[in-house]
Amino acid sequence: MNTYQHPLYIQQAIDGVLMQQTTFPFELVIGEDYSQDGTRKICEEQQLAHPEKIRLLPAERNIGQSANLARSIAACTGRYIALCEGDDYWIDPLKLQKQVDFLDNHPDFVMCFHQANIVDHNGRNIEERVADDQVQLYDGSEFFHLFVPTPSLVFRNCLDAFPPAFFKVKSTDAFIVAMLSGYGKGADLRFIGSCYRMHEGGLYNRLSRLDKFRQSVHTRKMMRRSSYFNKLQHREISRELRKREILYIKILLKKLQLVSWFRFMIFCLTA
Repeated sequence: MNTYQHPLYIQQAIDGVLMQQTTFPFELVIGEDYSQDGTRKICEEQQLAHPEKIRLLPAERNIGQSANLARSIAACTGRYIALCEGDDYWIDPLKLQKQVDFLDNHPDFVMCFHQANIVDHNGRNIEERVADDQVQLYDGSEFFHLFVPTPSLVFRNCLDAFPPAFFKVKSTDAFIVAMLSGYGKGADLRFIGSCYRMHEGGLYNRLSRLDKFRQSVHTRKMMRRSSYFNKLQHREISRELRKREILYIKILLKKLQLVSWFRFMIFCLTA
């Protein structure tokens, strides 16, 4: 669990983990990135209250999203790793059990995820998903084209190191899913297990439409330049990059955001 400046939300995020009903032991590793608003105090109180469940990784200075996530993942010692940022939360007490059972029973799968509702700062639904029983399976080449909600992801603890490109992107969740593509298959289990929160304090939510498009494209460009990925993976990265560039250009033209369209075109050509 990465957290930075989440005093209004971190308790709910922690509670969503602690309520998990499992047949196996689990540990909550919290990467607290030098918050100055009371977030760290809440984390410290929760660690003292649940020392057998929570391990806090305080930072001596703000190191940023990518570095904080990398150190948190590196600190995890379990067979599997689940992600939940400090402003999101889990709502299904059997979430971990369902996902771990799937991975235990399918050794050729490296990760699985589920659907996530989108809520506002008060937890009110903005977009409510509909669960179904149609599990969807993906091979590694399809990972580059998936949308995987961050608080839904569970994967095998197989990432030994992060390439330099990882520390230059903001869409770290997409980068991690891409890294997992070389280790096996993936599955969307289709149940609703978590909520992704949209609020003004969120790093991504503060961005303009243009900056969101830029961030998405920049992440794929950094993937394409990274030697971490092989030739076949680079081909899929390029396919996804072209698809996103075309889609974003069409959206900006349709909205008649011509200045943004021009700036995005320049960005695509020069970034």
